[in-house]
Amino acid sequence: MKKGLVSNLIKIFGSALILWLLISRISWDVETFREVLGGLKPGWFLLSLTGVILVLGAKSIRWNLLLKQEGCYYPLLKSFHAYLASFTIGLITPGRLGEIARLYYVREDTGVNFYTSFKTIVADRIFDFAILFWFGATGMLYFYRVAGEYNGIVYLAATGIVMFLAWYLGKLLLQKFIRNPKPLSLLSLAKDTWGELFGRAMILPWVLTLVAYYLFYIANQWIFRSIGIELSVTDIGFILSLMSLATLIPISIAGFGTREASLVFLLGFYGINPEVAIVFSLLQFTAFFLWGGIAGLVCWMMKPVSIALIKKDYRTFIEMLRKKRSKEKSEI
Repeated sequence: MKKGLVSNLIKIFGSALILWLLISRISWDVETFREVLGGLKPGWFLLSLTGVILVLGAKSIRWNLLLKQEGCYYPLLKSFHAYLASFTIGLITPGRLGEIARLYYVREDTGVNFYTSFKTIVADRIFDFAILFWFGATGMLYFYRVAGEYNGIVYLAATGIVMFLAWYLGKLLLQKFIRNPKPLSLLSLAKDTWGELFGRAMILPWVLTLVAYYLFYIANQWIFRSIGIELSVTDIGFILSLMSLATLIPISIAGFGTREASLVFLLGFYGINPEVAIVFSLLQFTAFFLWGGIAGLVCWMMKPVSIALIKKDYRTFIEMLRKKRSKEKSEI
């Protein structure tokens, strides 16, 4: 049996187990679940369907700017097309193959080299993970009121300052200990990407990142309103960031199970019952992953890239990294 199939079967089992444990250990009421779903306000939910397009649109503009900073001029519409298509590929394939797919689009159209295009993908993901970690870490502190009964904005400002200082310290350490990394090496990639993260040229990409996540949180606020729940954008940011971090744990398929369990736990801080939490989870999955996946599938069908070829090159790339690490260790 192929390794990928075994991994997917394990994840399916993991999702089923988590969902079973969740439903069996909470006071689950089927009638309440039906009432919440039956009371859905379609206007708010239909409005939320625009969210995934707006969010990916803002992110594609950010990626386009990163490409321009590397001397690669790629049309905005093609950037959006590639972003949507890679989003879908990322949903149906393991690992980060969706990100690798974006490289194929830009390299095929512009001829840019692998290192340059890959560097923009790494930087693009760092922006997203920075926001997730910022809101996620702040959310944990805020929910347990570690520093006292302050507004969520105050918590965000404090953790933001700490994270910026951590980045600056990391930059100083990289400059001190990695002075002349080998060209096109992982150390060179890390130093270049990390060092440029808060440069003047990155101001607009950071603004676009904040805009993208604000739109994401607003769209989810619309989903909450469709089931009669009113939460602030800041609180939604805390909840969804912690949920997203939980779904990164590779124990379920497409985040099923871990997403629902984390939402039941986090929404419990607001007195929201499990039935409402799970209805929200299903609606959120439909509005972003299912609807976004369909939109991306259309883009992929308009200009397909070979998933088999992406998988092959992805494995080759991972193997190349392993060999490079082994070589660097042997030289120490």
